Amino acid sequence: MTKSLKIMLAALVICVMGIFYGLQYLSMEFADGADYTEQDKWEYDYYTPALLKNLPRVSNVYSFHYRNVSGPNPALIYQASFSGTTDISKIDTYLEKNGYKKTGMCNTNGDCWIGKDQNTTVSVVIEEHPSIIRIEMVDKAGYN
Repeated sequence: MTKSLKIMLAALVICVMGIFYGLQYLSMEFADGADYTEQDKWEYDYYTPALLKNLPRVSNVYSFHYRNVSGPNPALIYQASFSGTTDISKIDTYLEKNGYKKTGMCNTNGDCWIGKDQNTTVSVVIEEHPSIIRIEMVDKAGYN
């Protein structure tokens, strides 16, 4: 194989890889929502905010959800769900250590938290049957 053919082949491979990764990124950027686990590295790294990435894993069975809500009240909604438990003590301690304080200003049936950024709220909801803890982070800052 000649040197110029090798260079052209290498450039072609790099272009194809760039297009592949670019399309992956674009599909995530414009998605309305996603359900994923920590093993789905692309989605986990792209969608999950640091607060949820570092959340104590209070169960071995957990998943994540992302939603991009448009309309009159746009928001980015991030959620972590832990199955098989209803003990939120570690989550409460984690939120307090990260500067969040309980407040009564939420639209859910659970505990509501607010941090330094008034555009971001966190709710912790316990469902008894089946036993699930849902931590939902609503971020309206991206739309101001």
